[in-house]
Amino acid sequence: MKKQWKVFLGFILVLVIVIFALSNSQEVPVNFLIKKIYLSLVLVIIGSALIGALVVLLTSGATFFQQRKEIKQLKESIQSYEANNEQKLAEEKAAFQREQENEMAVLKANYESLLKEKDDALAAMQSSQSEKKETHPIDYYD
Repeated sequence: MKKQWKVFLGFILVLVIVIFALSNSQEVPVNFLIKKIYLSLVLVIIGSALIGALVVLLTSGATFFQQRKEIKQLKESIQSYEANNEQKLAEEKAAFQREQENEMAVLKANYESLLKEKDDALAAMQSSQSEKKETHPIDYYD
């Protein structure tokens, strides 16, 4: 839609320039520093418009190609950042998993040591109770 308006506006401007040039058909002197020549004002106006369009085209074309080059470089840097991010993400994920596995191993070792201590304490309590029973037998018939 934007390009349609630009084309339409360009067509209108060209039409205005042509109508303006055709309404001024007398001959005028044109001075080229060294030589003076007489040309139709129509040719001078249209020639000036074409030279102006050429200057605009050259300056905007250079900017356009420079922008395309910069866009290409930016796209390449984005792709490299994405690749680096994927690699960094995989490395961070692996490091996190290793950290979690190490933490789980430490917790499991602590749990097993506590469980062994409790089992030892329970065994000690049971052996002390069995010794008490043997040393002090209860005589129900006394």
